[in-house]
Amino acid sequence: MDHHCPWINICCGHLNHAKFTYFLFFAPIGCMHATFILIASTYRALYRPYYMYYGTGHEPLVELGLYGFLICMFALGLAIGVIIAVGMLLCIQVRSMIRNETGIESWIKDKAFYRARGPEEPEEFIYPYNVGRWKNLRQVITWSGIPVSDGVNWEVRDGCDQYTLTVEQIKQKEDKKDRSIAYAIREAYSGSILPVTKGCKVCCCVPFSDEPRIPTEIGDKVLVTRWKRHWLYGEKVTTSDKLKGKNRIRGWFPRRCAVEVICDNGMFPQDTKKDA
Repeated sequence: MDHHCPWINICCGHLNHAKFTYFLFFAPIGCMHATFILIASTYRALYRPYYMYYGTGHEPLVELGLYGFLICMFALGLAIGVIIAVGMLLCIQVRSMIRNETGIESWIKDKAFYRARGPEEPEEFIYPYNVGRWKNLRQVITWSGIPVSDGVNWEVRDGCDQYTLTVEQIKQKEDKKDRSIAYAIREAYSGSILPVTKGCKVCCCVPFSDEPRIPTEIGDKVLVTRWKRHWLYGEKVTTSDKLKGKNRIRGWFPRRCAVEVICDNGMFPQDTKKDA
């Protein structure tokens, strides 16, 4: 699955990627057609007296009242908005098909080029699914609308296998965990999306993300992996086996609620990362 589209109320993924792209193509085309009709009709309505007195008598006359005119302007604004918004989304989808990558795969690939590689790894990361622009496109756009692959096994480049991207993602997660920094909570946070008690800057600079917020108590420890000016993202450190694995507590919390933990020797506490 690539994403869930709320506008058509369906998840867009492997089997319906081509049909979703057709929808993105024809929706702006239909709105362009509606735009031309609305503009021409409104123009005729505004200049109706002119055509009545100076026209040849063969021009189509359009009559619009106040409410009709307002409705036409509203519909015209919606049509132009759809052309711009859906057209941009169409460009994004076509680019994804040409590169043969989803949004998540794009993030993994971008980080792979900057990750420090070990001695047993190749010097440069090779994205396994990019087999050429036109071949990538033909894997999705077919006459039947059904993609070429079965969704499990994919055609890959020479020197790669079906798990090349998975291995790269695991290594990135390991590096991310090694780079995490321990923070100690010094101020409680309820987990509110808009914590008004934490200041105006914290409320106005909330992370633009659907990721959760985690409530914190004084004395909690959090391994932070992402930083913003007024917010931090991390994982709560816990020794309970019930909260490990899939039930790990991760999310955003205000930066003012925590302080970085540094030992006397200037190193970050290793026991904290071990517990995580």
